[in-house]
Amino acid sequence: MNGIENRKFGKAGVLLIVGIALGAVFLTGCIGQKDTTTISIKGSSTVLPVAETCAEEFNKLHDDIKVTVAGGGSSLGIKSVATGSANIGSASREVKQSEIDQYGNIFVDHKIALDGVAVIVSKAIHDAGVTDITLDQLKGIYDGSISNWQTLGGPDEEIFVNEREEGSGTRDTFMDIVDLDETAADKANSANSQVKQAVGGSNKAIGYVGLGYVSDQTPALKINGVEPSAATIKDESYPISRSLHMYTKGEATGAVKEFLDFVMGSEGQALVEEEGFISIL
Repeated sequence: MNGIENRKFGKAGVLLIVGIALGAVFLTGCIGQKDTTTISIKGSSTVLPVAETCAEEFNKLHDDIKVTVAGGGSSLGIKSVATGSANIGSASREVKQSEIDQYGNIFVDHKIALDGVAVIVSKAIHDAGVTDITLDQLKGIYDGSISNWQTLGGPDEEIFVNEREEGSGTRDTFMDIVDLDETAADKANSANSQVKQAVGGSNKAIGYVGLGYVSDQTPALKINGVEPSAATIKDESYPISRSLHMYTKGEATGAVKEFLDFVMGSEGQALVEEEGFISIL
């Protein structure tokens, strides 16, 4: 074999050895790789921060399970779990009879937290002395019969009224407890965060959000003299309160059950409280 042939053989040999080595590495990786189970959650924007935080911590503990979370509203969550486009449907209200009639008696409820619907106002309104409101006055604001803050002892400013869009569990709870069939609101918002932004960016606004969205720039009003808090929601003295839910289609099994057990256990409930909601434990 001459020199040219030796050089050709040498290059071919090196390429062959490299190819075998890479193939062995790839094969070893494939053999060692675990199958990943994906759990999808869709639904309530109120439940969203709890679901996201719990998913993040749960994912850290399990390299073979991945939990993904999306919002869209309670109605979407319930529809998604019913139709199979999500493993878990999150909701800030209970399943309606109309949804059971539509999809069947398939929903299994997993109560994950307690919450209050806080009525927030612009800081300027709160600082002007409007810190307490009755349910009747609140109904008057939302049905349009009370339209100026001066009526409630505040400044001579028209009330800029924010609500949530239809399909929101927060809206359903608010409308039911305040006894409203429809509203004269100025703006419908798709999420709690949007209500908070609209109220915080105004000097004459009102809106309602989950308890975890109250801040110094969007203070909560007392309702009938009762401040929204963990204690007043647990003892049911605060009038606009509710529970938060994760629904499954039938009994939860496997990885879905493992995640729900985490959420409702001590670790998950500590995260619930960190997000400003109230533990069920």
